[in-house]
Amino acid sequence: MNSSVLPKDVFRNDFSGRADAACVIGAADAELLRQRIDAGIALFREQRVPRLLLLGDGRRKHAEGRSEADRMRESAVQGGVPENCLQLFDEHDDLVAAAKDLGRRFKSEPGLKDVRRLVLVSSAWHLLRLFVLMRRHLPNSCAIFCCPATQGITATNWQTSPQARAVVDNELRLIEKLLKTGYSLK
Repeated sequence: MNSSVLPKDVFRNDFSGRADAACVIGAADAELLRQRIDAGIALFREQRVPRLLLLGDGRRKHAEGRSEADRMRESAVQGGVPENCLQLFDEHDDLVAAAKDLGRRFKSEPGLKDVRRLVLVSSAWHLLRLFVLMRRHLPNSCAIFCCPATQGITATNWQTSPQARAVVDNELRLIEKLLKTGYSLK
């Protein structure tokens, strides 16, 4: 693949300290969903974030008819996160549309307008694309950081299986597609 982004670049991990909120990204795959919400719960328990924004697919394609965000909410509550520290965003079935909507909300909703430091939580291989999307759509006044789930495909193990390499190759294609439509890595 002729790419300006290298496989190692898809893995982004630059969060330290504290943030005003963590935005946990859902997944159709139950194991990925669990890994991601577990990472968000850990940040909350460590008192590195006071609340979790749960961003999940709104198509409600789960067997129980519940959205990804709602399933993450349930896991977070079971993990000790109070309901009033959770905010669900599950109106969209597309990550680009969700990022645009979140950007609009950050500019207009009182509870979100005050977020100055946001940490994105997702699978390690997913964070660069997520960062590119959020950087474009969230207000410039919001510093964005990335904190990967520590399980699953990571920067240290992605080359160990054909399946993991295929996930990273697909992510590279998706990032390149964004870059060709005017998004930026900065």
